[in-house]
Amino acid sequence: MKGTYCVLDDEQDFLAVAAGALKKYLPDMKGVFTTDPEEAVNLARKDEPIIFIIDIVLGGKTGMEIYQRISAVSKKERVIFITGDENFVNDENIRNQILLEGSIDLMEKPVKWHELAIKVKNNMQLLLYQCNLEDIITERTQQLIHSDRLATVGTMVSSIVHEISSPLTFIKANQEMCRYAYDKVKKVTDNKDVLSVFDNLILPSVEESMKGIERIEELLQSFRRFYRRDDTASEVDFSELFAEVKNLTFYNIKHNNINFSVEISKSAPKKIICKKQELIQVVTNIVNNAVDAFEETEIKQKELKISVSGDNFLTNIVVSNNGPAIPKDVFDRMFEPFFTTKKAEKGTGLGLAISRQILKFMGGTIYVENKSAKHPTVDFIITIPMTYNA
Repeated sequence: MKGTYCVLDDEQDFLAVAAGALKKYLPDMKGVFTTDPEEAVNLARKDEPIIFIIDIVLGGKTGMEIYQRISAVSKKERVIFITGDENFVNDENIRNQILLEGSIDLMEKPVKWHELAIKVKNNMQLLLYQCNLEDIITERTQQLIHSDRLATVGTMVSSIVHEISSPLTFIKANQEMCRYAYDKVKKVTDNKDVLSVFDNLILPSVEESMKGIERIEELLQSFRRFYRRDDTASEVDFSELFAEVKNLTFYNIKHNNINFSVEISKSAPKKIICKKQELIQVVTNIVNNAVDAFEETEIKQKELKISVSGDNFLTNIVVSNNGPAIPKDVFDRMFEPFFTTKKAEKGTGLGLAISRQILKFMGGTIYVENKSAKHPTVDFIITIPMTYNA
C-alpha cells in the first residue's frame, strides 16, 4: 500500500517497540519514527498522504499543538493520538476536542499494535481514495476550463473565418476579372508588347494570387471543420484526414523546414470508422509536439512522417520524427495532465493527456518509443480497433 505513517513520541524505548510492531503489521507502508516535532512538520510539508501517530503530551508541548501546525501545511494527513495517561482517555471534553481537531481516535498505552495497524491501514485507504478523488476533480475542472476556452476560441475562429471569407470573395472575383480581361484583350489586339505585359507580368501574378487564395480557402475550411463538434462516428478516409492535419500544421512545418510525408501501406484499410475531428485533434497534437521539439535542435534534414498499417481488426498510426530523444524525466510524465516543458504561451500540458483520453473512448491506445542508439526516431504509436462503437 502506498502512503506513510509517522510515530511521534518523546520516549525512544516506545519508538523502538512501535517500529518493531508496526513494520510487522504494515510491511508495505513506509514508517517514520521520531522524537522531533520539526521532523514531523517537515514530513507534512511534502503534502503526500500520511497518517501521524502522536503522543498527546510531548515534553513541554501538546500533541494537539503540533498537529495544528501539521494540518496548517498539509491537507493530506490524518492523526491518531495516543496517551499513557488514563485521565486523558476518560475525559470526555478532551476526547471531544481531539475529535473536533480531526483526529481518527485517541488510544491508550500500552498500545494494542494490531488494532492500531488496522486503523492506520483502513484510514490510509480512505485518505488515498480521497486524495485521488480530489486530483480527479481538479483535473476534470481544469479540463472543463480548458474546454470552455476552446469553445470560446472556436467562436472567435468562426467569426474570423467569416470576416476573412467576405473580402476573400471580392479578391478572388477581381483575379477572375483579370483573366477575363486578358481573354478580351487577345480578341481585340495582336500587339505583342501588350500581350507580353499580360503573359509575363499580369497573368503570373494572377495565378500566384489564385493559388494563395485557394490555400487560404482550404485553411478556413479546415478551421471550420476542426471546431465543429463530432456527435457521431462516421467512415473517414485516411488521405482526407491527414490532409486536414497538414492544413492545420502547415505554417509550423514550413517555418521549420520539415519534410512532412504520409505513407499508407497497401495492406492497411483506406478508411476507419471514428469521430473524425477528434482523431484529427489527436494527430495534430502529436505533430505539433514534434514540430516544437525540432525548434530546439540543429538537425539539418528534419523528417516528420505519418505511417498507417493494420488489418481488418486494428489500425496502427505511427507519427515519427528524427528530432531529439525525449529526456527521461519528461518521457515518464508526458501523458500527465498539465505537465509541460513549454512556455505558458505555447502549451497547457493537456494536449497529450486529452489525446490519450480520446483514444481510450475509441477503445484505442497510445504509447511512445523513444529515440535511442538502436532506434533512429521518436515514434508515437496509435492503435485503434476497426470496429468502433461511438
